Amino acid sequence: MKCFHLCSLIFVIATTIVVPLAIILSRSHFNGPRCYIKEFYVPALDLSLNPNISDNYNNNNKNTIIINPCLFFDLAFHNILESDLLYGDVNLTFSYGQSAVANYIVPSFYQTAGKTYYRREVVESRGVPWETALQAVLNRSTVVFRVDLVAWPSYYNGEFRGDSEKKNLTIGAYVQIDGSGMKVEKEDIRLDSAASQRGLGIMFLFPSLLVSSLHCLFV
Repeated sequence: MKCFHLCSLIFVIATTIVVPLAIILSRSHFNGPRCYIKEFYVPALDLSLNPNISDNYNNNNKNTIIINPCLFFDLAFHNILESDLLYGDVNLTFSYGQSAVANYIVPSFYQTAGKTYYRREVVESRGVPWETALQAVLNRSTVVFRVDLVAWPSYYNGEFRGDSEKKNLTIGAYVQIDGSGMKVEKEDIRLDSAASQRGLGIMFLFPSLLVSSLHCLFV
């Protein structure tokens, strides 16, 4: 019986710790380029552009408020690798809550090793619940946008070898906006790997599964 318990224990450890850890490490092997949000501005939430906006809300004159639905953003692509990169189109998705409100494509560009590539762009949003968002910043709270980026940069090792040299880059970040219309964070916001975030969740989940499994084996 003790031998059975020991074999079961080894199996539980292998399936709940070793295997998930191997999956996470395999996902994170690509130490790729980094992308940061340097600036993010939402003029519709800039209370200084409409000093009477609070009075309009208090008097239920919301229809008199003119909304600029554009999102202004500055991105910095840092190539920390020792090889040059060739980006295809970089797909950006902007979300508010659970809904995508804007999409933008950064055209293909070439990036030298160790260099930084900057993009300052503007995109028109659709579907943002501006009334709710304005009410939040009027109450000195913040609202949150999400920026997701998907790209397939190619390594340059003397020559570009097509799809075989491409690496998937899927990253994203949350951006808090206050009544200035600007992001709350003073530092640049790094877009993190979505796969790594899911991996962290897995790492928190499996210890609890291990405990439960051990309880079932020995109780």
